[in-house]
Amino acid sequence: MEAVQKKIIDRNMQESTSANELVSGFSTMASAIEFIDNYNNWIIEKFKPYIGEKILEIGTGQGNFKKYLDKTADQYHSVDIDADVIARAKTRDPKGNYFVSDVSSPEFLNIAEKLGLDTVMCVNVFEHIPAQHEAMNNMLNALKPGGHLLIFVPAFNTLYNDMDRMAGHVTRYTKNSIKKFVPSNAQVVKMEYFNPIGGLGWWANKFKKHDNIDSKNINTQVAIFDKYIVPLSKIVNFATKSFFGQSLILILKKK
Repeated sequence: MEAVQKKIIDRNMQESTSANELVSGFSTMASAIEFIDNYNNWIIEKFKPYIGEKILEIGTGQGNFKKYLDKTADQYHSVDIDADVIARAKTRDPKGNYFVSDVSSPEFLNIAEKLGLDTVMCVNVFEHIPAQHEAMNNMLNALKPGGHLLIFVPAFNTLYNDMDRMAGHVTRYTKNSIKKFVPSNAQVVKMEYFNPIGGLGWWANKFKKHDNIDSKNINTQVAIFDKYIVPLSKIVNFATKSFFGQSLILILKKK
């Protein structure tokens, strides 16, 4: 199984790189993502019982989760590998704590360990990282004992499509495939699938050619989904979270 997963990762990396050698920063995102409040609040609802006082968000992106967390400047930190992303975040939020670093690097851990973190949140970022074992270890080691690592990733490689490729996704995950990244000093607190109707929509997009992740078509889909489909998907999710969804939630506790 691990050999098959590695082949999928290698193939997807090659496709993403050949199609767009500079897959990073804003080029990997639909601009409408910044404004999908229903969807983002749904994610926070799932994470809320495990969010502590001091949080580090991995991947600042188009718009970070700070506005949904009600955290003060000294409680919230965010890191992104892309300098342009961090520059815009600092312009928008001059009092915020933002820094540029590769989460899989020793430099990241040196910085993060000094922050006194009890929560690290990684939403739709882990699937971009080639050195995934290093990244997972660093995020967990950045936490104080008893702290929580909150991970949110796309699910099922059978759903992989043009939008994954343009976004620079290395892979999509199942419960079994993500387990191999869990270090020995971590306890799995929760693992479940998320957003079943979104998963069906993502599958339908396999049959449509996309050549721009920030196209009008994709942004319209995102906006309509957030306004009209999220409430329904939340209801259905109760019955499907054990076996299917567009995404996968993994919550780890540092021993």
